[in-house]
This record gives sequence, structure tokens and C-alpha cells, in this order.
Amino acid sequence: MAKELEKNKSKILNIGIILLAVFVAFHVYRLGEEQANVLLQQKDQELKKNSALEDITRLERKMNMYKNVLVKKDLSAVMDTVSAIAKKSSVKIVSVKPSESESAPAYIKSSFNLVINAPNYHSLGSFIGQVENYKDIYIVEDVNITLADPNKPGAGLNVNLRISTIAYL
Repeated sequence: MAKELEKNKSKILNIGIILLAVFVAFHVYRLGEEQANVLLQQKDQELKKNSALEDITRLERKMNMYKNVLVKKDLSAVMDTVSAIAKKSSVKIVSVKPSESESAPAYIKSSFNLVINAPNYHSLGSFIGQVENYKDIYIVEDVNITLADPNKPGAGLNVNLRISTIAYL
């Protein structure tokens, strides 16, 4: 047996080296696979972070757009706009009276009361629609309509209304 052992010594040594190499290769492969899994998890986390950052960036752009739209306007600029809309709608502005401004942490709401004469409901509706659909934000909050002269058919309408605008601080 000793002779056979001596004779096959190099084969046994080769088999041992091969088994050791397979063992080491298996452990190296397992370590590489674990690192790959960790990297995949990190990649998923980074993709989620990127998605959140893209959402934040998109929302910041929207917020900046609203900041640009919701800038504080002085009464004369607002009245120029409202007067132009009134002229297009065949409505006459009789008087304008600024109201108190309401402040909130992020915005300020400025209001003013208007007294207008409208020839009919259609022109009044056109005026209100154009004011509320204007590119700057105007809100018609209160409307009180009375007939200009109840005894005269077609005399028109007297309208008291409050228009507000919002400005981002």
C-alpha cells in the first residue's frame, strides 16, 4: 500500500490541489455574487432617490412657475386689465374701492369692490368669464345684481362685485 501511495502521490496531490482550487473558486464566486446583490440593492435605492429628486425638481419648477404668475400687482395694473376686459364685454365700470388685504404665510390676497353697469346678463357673464379666465389669477368672489330701473325694460343691470387676486410672497 505504501508503494501504491508513493506511486499515486502526484495524482493525490493533483486531486487535492484541484479540490482546493474548486473550494477557493466557490468561495470567490459566492463573495462576488453577494457583492453583486449588494450593488443591485444600492442601484435600486439610488434609482428611487433619483426618482424622488426628479419629482422634487419637477415640483420646484412648477412652484417657480406659480411664483412668476402670482406676483404682486399694484391696483393700477389690475384696474388696467379689468378695464380692458370691461370694454371688450360692453360693461361700464362706475366705481372701484380697494378692500383689505388678507395675508397668509405663503401668499397675500388683495381684493377690491367694483360697481358696474351691464346692458344685459350676457355681457355680465362675458365680463365675469373673461376676468376669471385671464392669464393672471383673478377671482370673482361676490356678485350682487339689481335692475338699473325696474320700470324700464332693457335699462340694464347694476352690479356690485368683489374681485380678488393672489400674490405669492
